[in-house]
Amino acid sequence: MVRFCDYARQRPLITEIWYPIEENASAVPVSGLWVRCAEARDAPLKLCEKKYPLIVMSHGNGGDRMHNAWLAEILAANGYIVASVDHHGNTWNNKIAEYFLKIWERPQDVSYVIDQLLQNSHFSVHIDQNRIGFIGYSLGGHTGIWMAGGKIVNFDKAVLQSIPKEQLPAGIDDEILDSIDFHLIQQSYKDARIKALFLMAPALGDLFETQSLSSISIPVYIVASEGDSLISIENNIHILTNRIKKAVLRVIPGQGSHYIFLNEASKGGKMILDKKFAIDPPEVDRSLIHKEVGMSAVKFFNKNLK
Repeated sequence: MVRFCDYARQRPLITEIWYPIEENASAVPVSGLWVRCAEARDAPLKLCEKKYPLIVMSHGNGGDRMHNAWLAEILAANGYIVASVDHHGNTWNNKIAEYFLKIWERPQDVSYVIDQLLQNSHFSVHIDQNRIGFIGYSLGGHTGIWMAGGKIVNFDKAVLQSIPKEQLPAGIDDEILDSIDFHLIQQSYKDARIKALFLMAPALGDLFETQSLSSISIPVYIVASEGDSLISIENNIHILTNRIKKAVLRVIPGQGSHYIFLNEASKGGKMILDKKFAIDPPEVDRSLIHKEVGMSAVKFFNKNLK
């Protein structure tokens, strides 16, 4: 774990980093609310003849950098360095009302973390700066489309009022809304260093201007769940796949919810966490879905980060 800080924006950016290690490195089992693989924290990075590709990861609304650890673990085991950032003020344990609304801070967070990693004395020599990919879940998927060249033209109070209340923290009122300059959302946050996007249930696809989606030229892989009642495949996901030229869509059949892309909950997690995050219908095997989606991500990045 690395603590970056973008002082110009007053944004602390806690970042978790996974990377390839030697097979015989000593690992310690991890306990907690989520199922995780054993950790060999701070183990030496496995040296190889070539530099590693970098994948940057953006979590969902109100999540955190560890919520998609299952995918980072799979990618690190297959030769990738993965950096997942906490978006300040938009995590479950650090809810700041105005930062839930300032979603344009997210792509800037990711670009800043890339800057820092490419200058970092420990990691920079091992990263191939020409092979950088992105993974985003839910609002993190929205972040990725922004960074690929998507632009938002219209965003106002009416749009915010259409967002389900459970997706917003308490304390958002007219005073906060009136204090924010929403014109900043119309700027471009494209980062040309990102060469491929892997998006899981990306949110708010209908906010992007059509021409900007058509101009996205990098490969985009989108995976969504048929049972997702939060993100509409018809009115959201299909907008993206129909307008982005190199977009590929995979729909997971069955009753898996929007939250099947979170880590699998441990036995204790299933007792403590909100059931919508932790417990799936009996016919849904989250672990199997993760394995299949994880290998799809590996194949996608192997193909597109050459």
